[in-house]
Amino acid sequence: MKGIILFTLFFTLVLPDLFAQEPAKSRKERREERQEKRKEEVKNLVENKTFVFIPTHAMPLGGGSIQLSYTFEAEVRGDSVFSYLPFYGVAYHVDYGGRNSAFDFSHPIENYEMESDGNGYRIKLEVKNKMDYITYSFFISELGYSTLNVTSTNRQAISYYGSIQKPDEEQE
Repeated sequence: MKGIILFTLFFTLVLPDLFAQEPAKSRKERREERQEKRKEEVKNLVENKTFVFIPTHAMPLGGGSIQLSYTFEAEVRGDSVFSYLPFYGVAYHVDYGGRNSAFDFSHPIENYEMESDGNGYRIKLEVKNKMDYITYSFFISELGYSTLNVTSTNRQAISYYGSIQKPDEEQE
């Protein structure tokens, strides 16, 4: 008798709750939620002037695309840029005995401009090196994919393709 009562209680109280749950979200809805979250994250990174550009490809002027390892980056942190990017191309003037890449430096930003349109962000920053004037032009999509065009007074222009992300916590 107790078994029948417990069985009846289970079917009347517990079982309807199991079927009343909200149906699982579709794959498309989950993807849209992730994209909205990523758009908000990218917006915060750009507005706070704190992001890391991780290049996957370098595209030198007059050459093909070069796939890069994930050890290269350019970090914008407030009023400074910390760059560790490779250079492929023609250098018109270099330091005597210089062994570092032209874009391996840490310098304050001379000029910073940002504008937003419906598809993403355009950021232009200028850095004065000891004998070079370098301009970084970022084109960042809402989802964080980015193209970086680098122009220099002493070198050919070069472009990089990659994405931006949040800086590591230990560096802040």
